[in-house]
Amino acid sequence: MGVFDQSLAAFLAPIKEFLDDETVTEVLINGPTEIWVEKKGKLTLTTASFGDESQLQAAVRNIAQYVKRQIDSQHPTLDARLPNGSRIHAVLPPSARKGTTVAIRKFAKAAELSFEKLISWGTISADAAEFLEICIQLAKNIIVSGGTGSGKTTFLNLLGGLLPKGERLMIVEDASELQIRSDHIVNFETKAADHEGKGALTIRDLIKSAMRLRPDRIIVGEVRAGEALDLITVMNTGHGGSMGTTHANTPMDALVRLETLASLGDTGIPLAALRRQIAGAVHIVVQAKRLHDGSRKITHISEVLGVDENGRYTVQDLFKFIQTGLGEDHKILGEMRPMGNIPTFFEEIEVNGFTYDVKKFAKPAPTKPSAQEVLAQHQAALNAKSPVAAAAASAGAVAPGAAGGTGSAGGAGGGPGVAGAANPIAHLPPAQQQAVIAAAAKAGMSVGQYYKWALEKQKAAAAAKTAGGAKPAAGGKKPGEAA
Repeated sequence: MGVFDQSLAAFLAPIKEFLDDETVTEVLINGPTEIWVEKKGKLTLTTASFGDESQLQAAVRNIAQYVKRQIDSQHPTLDARLPNGSRIHAVLPPSARKGTTVAIRKFAKAAELSFEKLISWGTISADAAEFLEICIQLAKNIIVSGGTGSGKTTFLNLLGGLLPKGERLMIVEDASELQIRSDHIVNFETKAADHEGKGALTIRDLIKSAMRLRPDRIIVGEVRAGEALDLITVMNTGHGGSMGTTHANTPMDALVRLETLASLGDTGIPLAALRRQIAGAVHIVVQAKRLHDGSRKITHISEVLGVDENGRYTVQDLFKFIQTGLGEDHKILGEMRPMGNIPTFFEEIEVNGFTYDVKKFAKPAPTKPSAQEVLAQHQAALNAKSPVAAAAASAGAVAPGAAGGTGSAGGAGGGPGVAGAANPIAHLPPAQQQAVIAAAAKAGMSVGQYYKWALEKQKAAAAAKTAGGAKPAAGGKKPGEAA
């Protein structure tokens, strides 16, 4: 352990257990006495605390000294990294009203992350992961979009690790966070100005230098300002397979945000030309999202098709996360599914010798509900419309006015108005069950009531035919009809 590591361990002693805990993904310090941690996407208040404000500020200044940055009354914010690669951001009082406020975000180690793990966690599907691997090999330009804490940087780490061996990769970041493992990597990090306001190096400066250092691909850790134009230029000038991240909620929003950021630069490019450059530069947008249950998912993998005659971006979703329900503890249930769109470069996949079945892009056929499921839905709808019937059912009584509801549990006359009644049409073939259910819904009756009435009507018709055309008995009328 180096001198800095030892001093950092001493300064951050109150939260060291959380920094060492692999299940903790973020440590949030709201002043010296209020410390929260995030585990599995959920925040928990801890009992840990720093002695006082001066002790907390001493720890922050120690970190700033290590990364050769300033944090004081003239520079009240700090964006830096810890030796283990974690990102740290701090704000000093008086802007931080509760005291020095710090957020430490830990990233999964690149060596420990794989598509297999993400698939097992439900973050992405196997087919979508295989498709992205092919996109990396084909040098498609990729933007990873998402909100704060959605997993953009972690996913970019994974994509970067898939680069072909032998390629020269330039990584440009504000504060080094990416831990991409590859054979030939050159890392650049911005530099703040000194106390005289000189010597600053911005992301834009570093991208321009990177382009002159013979890169095969360039990755910009996070696009926040005018460097968006430089990244688009990189993607459009022969450095295929370049990547970056940006903050946006949807793939379409990601393109609009790149446009907005690019327009902040010192450029006079007409809007129409800028849009065409962005649409031509970005091939794939990967959308990451942190859902309300704390889980992180890849929700969209979309292809950018270009701009239409009105100058608007056109995007097609290739894969999309579809929520199917809620499980225990409000856990979101769902899966990533293909959307039935084939990428425009599919021929390129085949020409380059990659084996990817085109059927993997096919939209899955909708599953037809079984008769039992339809019956359950129908009965639930009737109970929702008639609270009296539902209450009578739970009490084991016949609902008032429910004609034909006198059958015993499991009998043919049982319906929602009889407690514990079994499916009265379970013995019928599925097609006939569907027909009875549909007819009962149309008549506004329970399945049991309708089926009993239909049987009585059928018997009355048969008796009338046997008797030589006599009129059907009164039992052949619909329940509730006047005699």
